[in-house]
Amino acid sequence: MALSLSEIMHQLEPFSPEIIRNAGYPITAVRFFNKGPIAPEPGVLLIGHSANLPPIPPIGQISFLVTGTKVPGPYRHPETGCTLATVPESTDLFAVANIIWGLLEEKLQMSTNILRLLKVRKSKSSLQELLDLGYEILKNPILLVDVSLCFIAHAGGNTPTQEPLWEWTLSKGYVTDQYIEQIQMDMMDDLNGYSKTNFIWEIGLLNHDQLVYKITDDGKSIAYLKILALNKPISNEDLDFIEALGNSILYFLLESTNTYTPSSPLAESFFIALLNEKLYDKNAIEERVHQFNIKLYDYIFVIVVELTKEYMQDINKIYVLKRVLQNFLNRNTIVYYEGFLVAIFDTRTNTLFSESDSLQFGALMERQNCRAGISYSCKNLYSLPEQFSQAVAALNTSRKLHHKKRVVQYQDYLLPHIFLNYADRGSLDYLIHPGLLQILKLEADKQKLFLDTIRGYIANGAEISAAAKKMYLNYNTLKYRINRIMEITDLDFNDSQTIFQLQLSFMILDMKSQMLLDDGTEDFPPAI
Repeated sequence: MALSLSEIMHQLEPFSPEIIRNAGYPITAVRFFNKGPIAPEPGVLLIGHSANLPPIPPIGQISFLVTGTKVPGPYRHPETGCTLATVPESTDLFAVANIIWGLLEEKLQMSTNILRLLKVRKSKSSLQELLDLGYEILKNPILLVDVSLCFIAHAGGNTPTQEPLWEWTLSKGYVTDQYIEQIQMDMMDDLNGYSKTNFIWEIGLLNHDQLVYKITDDGKSIAYLKILALNKPISNEDLDFIEALGNSILYFLLESTNTYTPSSPLAESFFIALLNEKLYDKNAIEERVHQFNIKLYDYIFVIVVELTKEYMQDINKIYVLKRVLQNFLNRNTIVYYEGFLVAIFDTRTNTLFSESDSLQFGALMERQNCRAGISYSCKNLYSLPEQFSQAVAALNTSRKLHHKKRVVQYQDYLLPHIFLNYADRGSLDYLIHPGLLQILKLEADKQKLFLDTIRGYIANGAEISAAAKKMYLNYNTLKYRINRIMEITDLDFNDSQTIFQLQLSFMILDMKSQMLLDDGTEDFPPAI
């Protein structure tokens, strides 16, 4: 909590101050002085009349602000070790002191506010709590957007109705295309490292002035913090707090599972906004694709790579794995999202990998001790959230079934996923055909005999001859078993709906048996 002489002089401009010598001492207090001995007090600005200055400057870190220009000669010598500034003879020293006291109080309050901010950050509070505290202290609305200008968070009570751009952003989730066109050149200069300051004043673009603070990591912008001068002007004293708030948000974003330091900020932030559905308007999505020069083939798959604790405990390993995936897939469209590395993989045809590539990708996941889930394909970017959910569901379903594959596709786990979702609300036994439930009540040896018979029979088109040959059974033996099963269960093997229900029932029985085959060990390291 200290002031510089230049800060004080700026506030005293109406009094026409003049700096005689500035030794650069920080100022933390104000005292009046009269004639007599003066003991140096570091950090204290002594205010009085120039006629009361000691003839010889005191030794030590000492600062004076005096009225009048009749300053003893030694105070003007270069070797003088004190700070000295003057104001006209007629200046009211009490008015000057009050201004400086006010500045010190503002500094003290800002220091207190920054400490409050640090306490909120250390308490692992939410991003919204940081912004709410910022609004409380700055008294102006705050808007946080990523580098593709998609909405992240907002604080400031009701929508500021005097600013249509803010209303649009808060309701749509992204800024208008017209606004992007106005600032696109500044953004690109910023991304190329030409900008020399993290503060940008936007004057004239809105109905009120707006201060934008660039939140950067290692020189690259990852978000923009916007403060709208709606309720009061943004003072110079606010800048220190805004910078501290921006750094606290950076800390939160880097620790958050929703954001990761991007290597291509515009494109990566755009894909993350699509995944978390903060950008959902089709026209806006198409416009971003055009603006960011994103060119994709006709078919799009989402590949989700599951990260274990081993990766999450060492951030450098995530960087390395991301680079490995970029090299293997030959795509830069890989982002970190919700604890996964997510690849937006585009292809010319509706085929993800050749058989050889599939084997190599599985081997890669084996070497990296990871698993990958793959979605269905689609032909547009609007479906990325659904595709992400599909890929994650494939991973989760295969884990529940204790499958040991390193690469799983949702197309292979659609029905098990549906069944397991149903199991969260009711027993899977309700989905098993009643005829099979009757067989499950028999003694164990008969259960297995009859279930294997039904499975083999329907797998061969309910044709006794074909089924008997495949099952290495005598024709009459199989015919007798089928007749016996029909007597017990009333199953109609000529009904296509019955055959379909039996196939689903066997799928459920297989799935239940796989879920029970847990030997107490993990098939893969646990995911986060």
